[in-house]
Formats: sequence, structure tokens, C-alpha cells
Amino acid sequence: MIIRQLILKHGIKVGAANIDDGREIPEALKELGIPYPKTVIVLVGGAGGIEWLDKFPMRKAVGIVARLAEETRSVVVDGGTQAGIMTEIGRQRKRNKFSFPLIGVVFDSLLMKEKPQDILDSNHTGFFMVPGDNWGDESSWISRIATGISGNEKSITILINGGEISQHDVQYSMLENRPIFIMRGTGRLADEITLTKNVVAVDISKKPDEILETLRSKL
Repeated sequence: MIIRQLILKHGIKVGAANIDDGREIPEALKELGIPYPKTVIVLVGGAGGIEWLDKFPMRKAVGIVARLAEETRSVVVDGGTQAGIMTEIGRQRKRNKFSFPLIGVVFDSLLMKEKPQDILDSNHTGFFMVPGDNWGDESSWISRIATGISGNEKSITILINGGEISQHDVQYSMLENRPIFIMRGTGRLADEITLTKNVVAVDISKKPDEILETLRSKL
């Protein structure tokens, strides 16, 4: 395991842990100063490919997630890049001066191809760099790290929009028996995915407070 500082946009320095074994997660959490066990929200969904009309419900949904994380003092875990829902959750956290930890999980070879300031969202508070060479290689790690943070506390996964990789994110959360909430009305996968016992649809057209109360009851 390697702990280092990444320099992101505007000269912001953020701690990152390079790990290649799930047994390193607890030590990495301590080194990065990430509180655990804590309730966790796994945020998955649209990065690129979000249609213009879907951006409005997407922003509404992410805003609800940000409020939920702040009010429940939860840790949010996502993909950490400058794209889609990941950029939006970082923006919402900064704009509202929220304090919840926002952790990005990224496959390590990405930083061999891109500079950290060009690819990682600077409003995240910490990063895990995990083994992998392609988009989607981080999916299983997002789920494992979320489980490591939550311990005996509760955790949920929220899908907003999303494409092919998001299907893998949802499947890995299902393997962890993590309740999954699908934000219907945010486009693409979130409007198409089949519901099962542990996968629940939430109508984004409802009032934010109603949605917030539904999600809060699970944390």
C-alpha cells in the first residue's frame, strides 16, 4: 500500500491510497483519515452520455443524495472523476458547504494516461487507486471499499442515470446484499433496469423531501 498526495485543480491537495488487496482497506482508511464504521451511500450512474434533458432530473437526484449524506453523516463513495454524477456531487458538496466525506475509487493505470488534475474531481476528499486498466475495473472495488467503511453500519446504493458500467456497479452491490435505490426519471439505465427484491424504484418527480425521507429510513 502507498499513501500519497495528489495535486488537483486549483492546487488542491488530496490524499490517495494505492491498494491491491482488500485486506489493506482498513489501514488505508486510517491513513486517509476516513471515519469508519460509518453509514455509506454508494453513488453510481451516469458519467458520460447523459442527455441534455436528463441533466435536470440528474442534478435534482444528486442534490437529494448530497442532503441525505450530510443529514445522516454518511460517507459517499463513487468513481471520483470529472464526469456526470461524480462532478455534480462534488459541486453540490462545495456549493452547500457540506462536510460529508466524498471518496473516489479509480483504477490506478488511469493516472499513467492522465494527469490527476485533468481527470479527478477536486471536490472529493480522498481517493483509492485500485488495480485495473479499463473503465469498469473499479466497480468491484467501489463495493468492497464501501463495505469496509460501513462495517456493521448500514449502507445503500443509489443509481442515477447510468450505462453499461453502472450495471456492473449495481450487480456488485447486490452481491453485498446492499439495498439499491433506482432514481426513475433520470434516464438510461435508471429508467430501464429490472426491479428485484433488493432493488427499489424511486420516482424523481416526487418532492425532494419525500424522496429524502424514503432514503433516510434505510440509513
